[in-house]
Amino acid sequence: MRYLRLVIGSIVIIGALYVLVAEHVTGASSNAFVNAPIVTVRAPVAGDIEMPSRTVGMQVSTDTVLFSISDVRADGVRLDDLILEHDLALSHVERLKAEKAVLEDHSVWLAEMRDAYAAARTRELAYQTEDPVDPLPDLTDPEKLEDLDLEDTVRNASNVDGNAGEDTAQASDAFSSLKALQLDTARKDLFLDDTAGAAWNYAYWSGTARQQLARIEAELAEAQAIATSIDDRIARERVRMIRLTGGDIASPVDGIIWERMVGDGINVQRGDTIMKVADCSAAVVSLSVSEIVYNRLRTGDPAIFRFSGADTALEGTISRLAGAGAATVYDDMAVKPSKEHLERYDVTLIVPDLRGADMSGGCAIGRTGRVFFQDRPLDPLRRLLN
Repeated sequence: MRYLRLVIGSIVIIGALYVLVAEHVTGASSNAFVNAPIVTVRAPVAGDIEMPSRTVGMQVSTDTVLFSISDVRADGVRLDDLILEHDLALSHVERLKAEKAVLEDHSVWLAEMRDAYAAARTRELAYQTEDPVDPLPDLTDPEKLEDLDLEDTVRNASNVDGNAGEDTAQASDAFSSLKALQLDTARKDLFLDDTAGAAWNYAYWSGTARQQLARIEAELAEAQAIATSIDDRIARERVRMIRLTGGDIASPVDGIIWERMVGDGINVQRGDTIMKVADCSAAVVSLSVSEIVYNRLRTGDPAIFRFSGADTALEGTISRLAGAGAATVYDDMAVKPSKEHLERYDVTLIVPDLRGADMSGGCAIGRTGRVFFQDRPLDPLRRLLN
């Protein structure tokens, strides 16, 4: 029994020593802290800064206006010229629209007058001609016109008094034939009597009005296209003027204001640094390890990050192995490493839980902890207690 107690005691002592040694020998970082890249916001143009209440450490998002900048000395002559050209083009469009409306009404009136005269004159000739006549051939056909002796008919009708040898019946037949011819041609919208001038003018000016209307429609389409083109040029010039005169400058990232270089009302030059914003959406864990541990690590290896004084373990992945003296990789980071950190071997860890939507506490930038690269003997007990 005495030997059994001795064996059990030895096993307990050896196990305790193993746990103590393993907890300290297992690959881990000497120090680790949450870090984030810094985004520098510069002045896009020279001008005066108008900055609302923006304090260091304030949480911002991509729709938060950091400051406004304006340059009252920006040259807007080109924009003014384009606006003037646009106004002139619109006035030309309106004038053409008015001319088109008037010409359309005039063309309709001419067509109505032409049709009314043609109908009335045709009825008048029908009343003057008592006997129906055979329809004449198509008067627009030159071959058929050659067969029709219109000149002889007209000569017989107009020279009744001059031809003493012809009797009255023949003159009457010639006059009737002339009236029949006038009636038949009138039904084809071709008037041969002495009142044909008005009808011909109505038809002529109606055709001319249609031609003018087509020309005005073409000019109107051209003027509208020119006005649209000037509109596009004005839009581009306004964008260029905005770049020259400044405007509201929003935060480029979701994060916190890390540093503010100028105050409200200060005149700055183009390219001057106005603010620095820590990008919480790209938060990482910076740490340093010994050479032995560093040489066992590979990019993509899993790791566990634990805040100091907290029991919650956050899973991460090694994203960069910068080695010893990696001071330059922190030039654009929020937190710079200590001298002791640079004497060891630098490692960067991506922890997705640090990049969540919750940015309370400045997305934990600067908080410290430790990173473990292997399971420790007491990890099962820690997970059970958590």
